[in-house]
Amino acid sequence: MTALGTAFGWLERFCHNYGPKIGRSTIAIVLLALWLPIVLVVVMSFAAEGVLSFPPDDFTLEWYFIFLENDAAISSVFTTMKVSLVATPITVALATMLSYGVSRYDFRGKGAIQGLVTLPIIVPLIVVGVALALFFGVINLSGGFWSVVAAHVVRTIPFAALIILPTFMTFDRSLEEASKDLGADELETFWNVTLPNIMPAIVAGGILAFTVSFNEFIYTYFVRGTGMETMPIYLWSRIQHNVTPEVNVLSVVFLVVAILMVLLAVLLTNVSRITMRS
Repeated sequence: MTALGTAFGWLERFCHNYGPKIGRSTIAIVLLALWLPIVLVVVMSFAAEGVLSFPPDDFTLEWYFIFLENDAAISSVFTTMKVSLVATPITVALATMLSYGVSRYDFRGKGAIQGLVTLPIIVPLIVVGVALALFFGVINLSGGFWSVVAAHVVRTIPFAALIILPTFMTFDRSLEEASKDLGADELETFWNVTLPNIMPAIVAGGILAFTVSFNEFIYTYFVRGTGMETMPIYLWSRIQHNVTPEVNVLSVVFLVVAILMVLLAVLLTNVSRITMRS
């Protein structure tokens, strides 16, 4: 016991003396590992050479102008935006209805539904992609805009629901009861009381769904038609055939969209409150 006590005492002193430094160093290493590759991509998008080599000998904006003049690249951006802008409201509506039903009612299969909602996150993407391609083929929905939208909805519902559902679960239901006591029916109570209070979570879920949809590759790859090319698909084709700094420019576009979505979520929602409730 004496030896064990001595060991614990030494460990306690070590953590007290060096713990903060080790913690800060660990955080710095993790952040560096996460952001260094992204920083390199941004730097290489300004490389003057046509070959991806680091460090670049010179810097230029030429590849950005090439990207802006590339009709196929611009078309893929607009196609991705259209898919995401259609899939996101569908996702938010379904995730909100699902969250409301699960949080307000008890019914047979409730636990199974909650598990099925998160299943697309757990199952490997390629497995779900193949399954969606086969399913859409059976119902004659394969190879078009709406098949891609449907696949993106399947992909994004779990992310939106994981944000919206905890807000429903922690919502003060006495407000709904007070509204009904004053004569409001179920729909009026939801529209005038519940919805305004959960709107930050709905907006945050929608922004996350849009970001995931905008970056989705695997589901799109399996269910798209031959003439449909979203931005991730276009980027993949460029990597396969001719790797130039324009590929880095496309990656920077993805990065800018993701950052803008995060900033938008911070501006429009009380993210800290949602996180505390979750």
